[in-house]
Amino acid sequence: MTIFGSFEIGRKALRAQHKGMEVSGQNVANANTPGYTRQRTDMESVVAPMVKNPSMAPGRGVVVADVVRVRSEFYHKQLISTTSNKEYWDTRYETFLGAEAIFMEPEDYGINKYLNDFFDSWQELSSSPEEASVRAGLRENAISLTRTVQDVYHRLDDQIENLENELSMIVNDVNRISDTIAELNEKIRFIDTMQEKSNELFDQLDLAIEELAELVNINVHRQANGTVEIFSGGRLLVQEDRSFHVSLGDGGEKGLQVVSSRGLPLQLSSGKVKGLLDAVNEDLPGLQNELNKLITVLVKDFNELHRQGYAYDSDKTGIDFFKPMDNKGVPAAMAFAVSDAIIEDGSNIAAANVAFAPGNGNNSLEIARLRDLKSPDRLGGASISDYYQAMITSMGVEAQDSERMVGAFEKTLGQLQEMHESISGVNIDEEMLNMVQYQHSWHAAARYLNYVDQMLGVLFTELGR
Repeated sequence: MTIFGSFEIGRKALRAQHKGMEVSGQNVANANTPGYTRQRTDMESVVAPMVKNPSMAPGRGVVVADVVRVRSEFYHKQLISTTSNKEYWDTRYETFLGAEAIFMEPEDYGINKYLNDFFDSWQELSSSPEEASVRAGLRENAISLTRTVQDVYHRLDDQIENLENELSMIVNDVNRISDTIAELNEKIRFIDTMQEKSNELFDQLDLAIEELAELVNINVHRQANGTVEIFSGGRLLVQEDRSFHVSLGDGGEKGLQVVSSRGLPLQLSSGKVKGLLDAVNEDLPGLQNELNKLITVLVKDFNELHRQGYAYDSDKTGIDFFKPMDNKGVPAAMAFAVSDAIIEDGSNIAAANVAFAPGNGNNSLEIARLRDLKSPDRLGGASISDYYQAMITSMGVEAQDSERMVGAFEKTLGQLQEMHESISGVNIDEEMLNMVQYQHSWHAAARYLNYVDQMLGVLFTELGR
């Protein structure tokens, strides 16, 4: 190496230490930036050319080999999977919380309260069949029960509609994020063709992937040039610079489905979209079906017994207490109503089991016993009261299970984020130490150049004599 080559060693040293200082400054500047991944400056010595007498060749200085993102692909994949599961159970928990608020159990405004008041009125009527006020009270309790059931069913319909609207918006978010990832893929591929890279683009890409994972479960395949292919539910969402939009489709008996651009359903297993699909297709309609089943049996049993009784002090019989179910497409809970004959005249309530017996309340006593009547051919052997209590209990258990799962995944997610942050996050103390090292190395390189300059000055002075 010539003496002038020593200047090149010093120049490269200054450039390398300056780059290291820049990277540390970038890390410190983005210490609180969401999704930022810590960067590291990798330096390597320049190998001297293979010439005769290589022992006299000390090398050609230092260069920055790469500025790498310090991250763990393993932890990132675990974060994506755990995030999808956590969002699914969180959505499911919110669904059952909303349903519990609609049923208002065990408050004084729930169906169970009105159902008990209704049965209690029949019990009271059996001992006071001649009291007009008791009959009026029974009729009002019956009307209150029917209106409460209709209100609960209607509010469940409203919740389903609201969740469907939310689902539609979230599907649009899936497409929006897919478009963003495709655009980032295009930028990353373009930079790669110029044999360059942008760590900041990779950070944005990872952040978009994490956002997408909250909505649907995804599989990410990274390509050699840094771009990604993303699949969800077995269907392609992103490939290079192209995104394939999904949409909501009617799956018939299966309810709403998220379908690919080719109309094929996505087999989702987690994510917010899966939670909403389960809510609108299974969970809330399931509660409505249970309520319809209960009301259908209630109306059938009441009308059968009531038709056998007699109106007050007369031989009128065969009167329906509730309007019969016509099965014309109207849900039983929404068709649940007191018959016109009872609304118009309380004396048509058939409390007696014989004609012209104003003090007879035997039929009303039989009707009151329907509250605890158990039969293997109705409601699975459960009584009306027990069946409703079991339905509410099951709903509460689902909510508790969902809450426990949310807590478990939140804890796991927190641990994974902590481990991932320990690798990828910016440590201010570490960066300060790095900057001190780069500063000292810079000063040493500058002093080295000063010494070489002095040596050249002596050399030229001697040569000039």
